[in-house]
Amino acid sequence: MTDEAPEGYAGLHIHLLGGFSLVSDETPITSVEWPRLQSLLTYLVLHRHSRQSRTHLASLLWPDSTETQAHTNLRTLLTRLRHALPNADTFLHTDRYGLQWQSQPPHASWTLDVLDFEQAVAHAEQAQEPRASRLALEEAVALYHGDLLPGCYDEWILPERDRLQQTFLKALERLIELQEEERDYDAAINTARHLLGNDPLHEATYRHLMSLYVSSGDPASALRIYYTCASILERELATEPSPATQEVYARLMQQSASSAPLAAAQTPLVAAAPLVGRAHEWALLEKAWQHAVAGRPHFVLLSGEVGIGKTRLAEELLGWVERQGLSTASARCYAAEGEASYTPVAAWLRAESLRRSLWALAALWLTEVARVVPEILLERPDLPSPGPLTESWQYQRFRQALARAILGAHQPLLLLLDDLQWCDQETLAWLHYLLRFDPQAHCLLIATVRSEEVDSAHPLESVLASMRRAGQVSEIPLGPLDATNTSLLAGSIIRQDLGQEASATLYQETEGNPLFVVETVRMGLSGERGTIHRSTGKTPAASGATLPPTVQSVIAARLAQLSPLARELVSIAAVIGRAFTWSVLAQASRLDEEMLVRGLDELWRKRIVREQGEDGYDFSHDKLRAVAYAGLSTARRRLLHRRVAETLEALYADGLDPVSGQIAAHLEQADRIEQAITYYRRAAEAARKLSANEEALALYKRALLCSKPRVLQPTSSGGGRCSRSSMSAWAMSLLSAGNTPRLGPPIRAAWPWSL
Repeated sequence: MTDEAPEGYAGLHIHLLGGFSLVSDETPITSVEWPRLQSLLTYLVLHRHSRQSRTHLASLLWPDSTETQAHTNLRTLLTRLRHALPNADTFLHTDRYGLQWQSQPPHASWTLDVLDFEQAVAHAEQAQEPRASRLALEEAVALYHGDLLPGCYDEWILPERDRLQQTFLKALERLIELQEEERDYDAAINTARHLLGNDPLHEATYRHLMSLYVSSGDPASALRIYYTCASILERELATEPSPATQEVYARLMQQSASSAPLAAAQTPLVAAAPLVGRAHEWALLEKAWQHAVAGRPHFVLLSGEVGIGKTRLAEELLGWVERQGLSTASARCYAAEGEASYTPVAAWLRAESLRRSLWALAALWLTEVARVVPEILLERPDLPSPGPLTESWQYQRFRQALARAILGAHQPLLLLLDDLQWCDQETLAWLHYLLRFDPQAHCLLIATVRSEEVDSAHPLESVLASMRRAGQVSEIPLGPLDATNTSLLAGSIIRQDLGQEASATLYQETEGNPLFVVETVRMGLSGERGTIHRSTGKTPAASGATLPPTVQSVIAARLAQLSPLARELVSIAAVIGRAFTWSVLAQASRLDEEMLVRGLDELWRKRIVREQGEDGYDFSHDKLRAVAYAGLSTARRRLLHRRVAETLEALYADGLDPVSGQIAAHLEQADRIEQAITYYRRAAEAARKLSANEEALALYKRALLCSKPRVLQPTSSGGGRCSRSSMSAWAMSLLSAGNTPRLGPPIRAAWPWSL
């Protein structure tokens, strides 16, 4: 704000919010206590961008005095201000006709709490990310200690005081929204109470605070807030709460009187691991829910790979709606039950939240519903048994009965359907019918689907196409967490912050998959003081062996669904490494081009591998490779490693140096030790030529480890007798070549594993 201040000078700090105070060089100034002095200084700093005429200031401060007397008073007041204010001539520019506060005085610094508050609000409005906006608003709220110069009653200050107060209240309202979006209900409740402390007649905030208490699982406090609101409105305005507020209260009372406590969610949530890194997705879900509440039925599809957090996000919304006292029902599809029609619908209809509306149906519709919920006939023996569906009108009546049973509650309803990729075709068609049955139904259907399980031929695609045309579907793809949110998730589980190194290691291990993060930490890979140890070893076999059991079983089940051809290619690719090329895979697999294309296409569609450039591929997650490798028998593993080594030798016969490290690693795993040592030597010598001395030393050490105490005979691949003593001499010569080995080009990046 200012030029450089004199040495040892801490600056002038002006505080106008909540009261007047001046601090100069960390020392309070008590000589500016006269209200007229404070009013003059306040006006000048608030209007610092324009020169103020003496006539204007005199008439503003002494409106009831004559012009001559007002000018005399101003001169006297200005003299007192010069004496009271340190370095007054630095901050005040005066002449015969006017005066102005210097925004950027030379060689001085100053601050103004009003300016700091407004800048914090502006930063919040300009922030691209909700988190940054929240932090800026929290700073602004902390800076607002009260109304502008509350002891001043001049007419000129009233509009400015009101403007700042309204800015503050709007900042609080926006801050509540951002805190609620992050599901930080305690913080949102405190902010709402802060707002009511400044504006106790703000009825919308009472409703919001009631909703926040319900969301946090404290309906009793929500009811107390309603009583407080009603009392204040009666006392101050002689009125009662609005219909909107009374509706919230009635819903709370109805839920409190029911057999199930409001705070107890009907669905067990995965709450042990907090929901992080999904602020954008959560905002979309809230928007979809509000549309449904307004009478616009909608379908939300959460898609992503296994473990990405689809169900976790959906259950968070389910619990949030339940805590508001509204109806929810959940169901899950299973691969083994894919042919069982209407199984998810039957699960919804058996939910306690829909039981009342179900039994309120007329006998005609209840008989039809008994086709999927047969126990109805046991409780209502007077109902006739439903006959076979032979005519189209009978089938239409059956579908209508199911829709009436689901939507009969006449209040907002949230339906969750997990693993939609395994849903039967009849249910999929009926779901589309349900959304069209009543265009004003207060219903939101949220479903999760594994992206890798749905291709263009899946029945879900045709249903989604129809919903897209009607504008009834919102598709929300979920990706992995970034490094920051991965660290936050792990830290919340172990209840301490992770160090930078531990965070980087965990992100490298899990690649941001929430399930992998949670299970890795829970398995006990978290050390003291937030240290996360690597789960990977030297080979993929070691990686697979130390994976958390849940992660390993999930990935194994995913791989088991592949065709025999695709599983064979996965095994070979896992032996090659995380990344591989078409040419290496083709020659190592010994498949013809048509079979190779068919298998790779399946792996690509199932999101097992990704394309990288024209000829390259890699596994979409390294844990997929690790589990595939760990599932190979020892004999099969050795065979494939030998085959890959031979493929690399053949493909790169004209230039083996760049791939000699890879060949050596594969030969070692194939138990071809003599050949492996020869290639390790070759790779080390290639690294030395590139001045990659640390890499060379690691390769020499690997060769030493392979040689063990035996003497190796020359091989056809490259010559000379090789003993441990000679290998040590090479390593010693490397160390003595320079004072400190320097790192050359990162040739190790091309190797399948660390050596």
